[in-house]
Amino acid sequence: MLNLSTRIFSFPSRKALMTKCRLVQRYPNRYSSSTPAAFPKGEENDPEKERKLKVLMLEMDVARQEGRRAPDPSKMKEEHWNHLLELKTISSRQKFYAFLWQIEMKKESQKRKREEEKAEIAMKREEKQNAIAKEEHVVYGLNYTSMFLRIYDSTMNLWFNNRLTRAMQFAPKIVIDCSYEKYMSRAEASNCAKQLMFAFADNRMAENPFDLHFCNFNPQEYAAKQLQKHIPRMLDEDFPMNVHEKSYLEVFDHRSLVYLTPHCRQEMTSYNPDDVYIVGAMVDKRNTEPLSLAKAKRQNLRMAKLPLDRYLQWTSGSGKSLTINQMISILLTLKDTSDWEKALEVVPRRKILRQPPESQQYEWIEKRLNS
Repeated sequence: MLNLSTRIFSFPSRKALMTKCRLVQRYPNRYSSSTPAAFPKGEENDPEKERKLKVLMLEMDVARQEGRRAPDPSKMKEEHWNHLLELKTISSRQKFYAFLWQIEMKKESQKRKREEEKAEIAMKREEKQNAIAKEEHVVYGLNYTSMFLRIYDSTMNLWFNNRLTRAMQFAPKIVIDCSYEKYMSRAEASNCAKQLMFAFADNRMAENPFDLHFCNFNPQEYAAKQLQKHIPRMLDEDFPMNVHEKSYLEVFDHRSLVYLTPHCRQEMTSYNPDDVYIVGAMVDKRNTEPLSLAKAKRQNLRMAKLPLDRYLQWTSGSGKSLTINQMISILLTLKDTSDWEKALEVVPRRKILRQPPESQQYEWIEKRLNS
């Protein structure tokens, strides 16, 4: 068994160790055998985990005493403690401490700004009310007498959800494959959840949305839990979102499926509403293996890639990868307009070259032909 105090959860310096001893002597009740309330629930029955958690708490207190960036242990969530238990090196834990500290400082700053804004709004409202009291006629405008009804956010949500309900009945299908969790790091999985949320939001706000299907969805995985935080009602029966734990092969006809992967040779020339296109839910900043290509070949599916090189001039050093929400936006525009140039306007401008003058276009075309 590894030595807890010197290998897995060792402290960076002798000064930190001395500070730890002083903290234990100064606050004996704080580091007693009882589990603090900030620790994950259910760890009281596991002495080894409880010991590790207390050492982590000591390490954070030492960092705070020395003026380094570390969060308040009492404000940490259960998932943060569980993630800390998986980190084995001091540098990785210090980076995570700094990350949590930045989030904590940002929340405090936002809270302070909200309080200042509330005070300012209350002061302006009081000044307006005093001014209105002096007037003898009716005042029209925002927050005053008005002939227009206010549209609430709940009304807009019902309006957009009605679009999705109609799309479930009549619109073409799009599949988002959520089976790449094991190939992503924790940060990539969190980024993937945000992209899935943006994809759902962009599709919901479109005039003619797709019928999105999230297949191979495991609610116990980290990305799925993060997505449920962004869309709390996604698993409710009355919410217009199709979530399947089973594969798309069990939901749709095998002959209608087309996997969109950038690693294949076949280019997608036009949008076919009879096909069910599959978009892989993966953020591959570090892993560049053709996982979607291998999966499509293994399942004997048709494959296609977007004709990015045909319509775009990429800048040097820019990655040709697109986010999940960008893929959905491109397919939405392509479905409505059948215009690739208009659909690819979603690609960030920083990744492509600006349109050259007409005199230079012919030179660029000639270079491409010669190469």
